[in-house]
Amino acid sequence: MARARKTRELWAWRQRLKNDLLYGLMRVGFSAARVLPMRGALRLLGCLAPHIFLRSARRAQRQLREILPDLDAVKITRRMFVHFAESLWELSRLHRSVPELDREARRTLDAALAEGKGAVLISGHIGNWELMGQAIAAAGFPIATIAKPSYDPRVTEWLKEWRTAHGLQVVWRDEGNAGKSILRVLRQNGLMAFLIDQNTRTAGEFVPFFGRPAFTPTIPAAIALRTGAPIIFCWHHRRVKRHILSFERICYAATGDPKRDTPALTALFNDRLESAIRAVPEQWVWLHSRWGHVPLR
Repeated sequence: MARARKTRELWAWRQRLKNDLLYGLMRVGFSAARVLPMRGALRLLGCLAPHIFLRSARRAQRQLREILPDLDAVKITRRMFVHFAESLWELSRLHRSVPELDREARRTLDAALAEGKGAVLISGHIGNWELMGQAIAAAGFPIATIAKPSYDPRVTEWLKEWRTAHGLQVVWRDEGNAGKSILRVLRQNGLMAFLIDQNTRTAGEFVPFFGRPAFTPTIPAAIALRTGAPIIFCWHHRRVKRHILSFERICYAATGDPKRDTPALTALFNDRLESAIRAVPEQWVWLHSRWGHVPLR
């Protein structure tokens, strides 16, 4: 909290007022969703969201028209916002119940950890990705994920408290020892989860995604190749009110040349994620400018 107070003192008064308001609304809104029957209200808000967040909705529709032209971009965007609203409601109910992993999911994770090298989990911002991490942790598997701290330390601290409630560990990306923390998770035979579908300030390369070059983090592939840890692609999606968590072991025959293997394996990750998105396009974050940068020639 001392860090939060110090950061708050550095803000201009208008920024302080805005951030205090946003933080207060976040805490009050989430607390209300935990105890009140707000599912219908949140879904209605999701339907209205494209008319409120116009810039984000237009970006989503533009990318949908360019990437999946056969789909109704307006309809998918509206369903995407409703999906986000539904996800928020689900996350507010985690103190009551967490989805259970089925027998096949447990078998896949157990087999990977039996090798004693930990495992690298690959996924994206599809379905309710936060719920998936909580479900894995609640099932008793040692899992950690990497996250970026918020601009507001109070939000970072609250997210840390919420995310770790069921045993999920968090490795903060901006910490100087993040790399060592990731390797420590694997050495302790844990699951290290990465979301690879957004442009981030990290090591990466332009590899195909929906047939177009997209800057993709290569650290997960590099770590898996370096440590020999098993790789599992996993993703969550919702069918009506049913949670489906899919886990697939990825096998890659390395050539021994990291400069060749790392981008090739990263491209394989993108291929798996693309297939998952095509199955439920309304449950992916089309708001993000995924193809916002182009490779230098």
